[in-house]
Amino acid sequence: MSSSADRGRAARLLIRIEEGAFASRLLAGRPVPGVRARVLGVLRWQRALDAVLKPLCRLPLERLDPEVRTALRIGLHETVELGVPAAVATDGAVHLVRRLGKGSAAGLVNAVLRRAGAAWAEHLQDAAPDLRLSHPEWLYLRWRARFGSPAAENMMAAAQRPAPVWVWFLDAGHDEDRTGARSHPWCPGAWRAVDDDSVMVEEVQAGNAYVQDPSSQLVAHVGHGLVPTGSFVDLCAAPGGKTALLVRLGEWQRTLALDLRVRRVRLMRLLLGNRSGCWLAAADAARPPLRESTFDLVLLDAPCSGTGTLRRHPELRWRLTEASITQMAELQAELLVEALRLVAPGGVLLYATCSVEPEENEDHFRRLPAGFEVVDLETELPQGVPGLTTDSRGARILPNADGDGFTMHALRRVEE
Repeated sequence: MSSSADRGRAARLLIRIEEGAFASRLLAGRPVPGVRARVLGVLRWQRALDAVLKPLCRLPLERLDPEVRTALRIGLHETVELGVPAAVATDGAVHLVRRLGKGSAAGLVNAVLRRAGAAWAEHLQDAAPDLRLSHPEWLYLRWRARFGSPAAENMMAAAQRPAPVWVWFLDAGHDEDRTGARSHPWCPGAWRAVDDDSVMVEEVQAGNAYVQDPSSQLVAHVGHGLVPTGSFVDLCAAPGGKTALLVRLGEWQRTLALDLRVRRVRLMRLLLGNRSGCWLAAADAARPPLRESTFDLVLLDAPCSGTGTLRRHPELRWRLTEASITQMAELQAELLVEALRLVAPGGVLLYATCSVEPEENEDHFRRLPAGFEVVDLETELPQGVPGLTTDSRGARILPNADGDGFTMHALRRVEE
């Protein structure tokens, strides 16, 4: 596919995302690399791009047609991030806006982009970290208050880099000898290609491997370390990676994976197959139709704000608000009540989110429910994990070059 076609496809996807679609769904499968780079790159750098473009436009950027706004963002992003010569990127954006049916704006696009590339460094050189690293100011201030300025800037910088393809192999027997692959520095069984991510994509397409961020994989390893055998239920299981990895790691007598949507349960079946003792069901984790006190391990990988995954889902940062974090915390509290009900005596609840926000994590565990004790997760982490201990004795991984942000807490039901 030519660069011209890549721009056109990327622009149409970006317009759909601006209307509310999710980039991960639109880019699912094996999209053209040039399309993927433009879509995710523009979303990651959107605030910084707009800050440079706004002073150069006569009208406020938000009042321009979406097609024009998108063409400007793509053109500037190509120049400053993809290494496309400014003249080539400008010419491409002019042709793009014409193909999108907004030829009357071709002169505007040409004039703005001829000046925007040179303005990029000048505008951002002394900018605040949140603008320089293209994050909402409120989110940066929140992270700075909780984790300190260096950590907050490191988190934002990690979110600006494309996420590498890390996988675990469905056949555990070959983990010791992976030609052309390198193991993860702290997540056991996680691998990536030495030179070219497409090698791992081919392994996934062949049914030999499953793509999953190392921090997400780590949840399954911690769960297996806490409860290596017996029965377990994953209450919010789709797309099924943690369930499948737990099944591979353990010797389970009974496994149950639930998800609210039938379509997502069917997708899990493709991953899990027809394994003996493993059942899948569509059910609401807020009202699971299960007997209480029946599972040795209850995994609640709760729906959350996703603030640990902004490099994979960059559009989330422009949609999140502090109010939405509070709303997610309220839903999680409801799910936790039901999850705790299912834990057998001596069993463990493992609660995880891909959020780093205290409201969605340790705040839920400041008061222990009757009959439960905290499991200190610091001792459950493999050596080298860049984890922080929360004040509820959980473990938090901040977004970094080797993994997404994740937070885990565990409670054990006291045996009667």
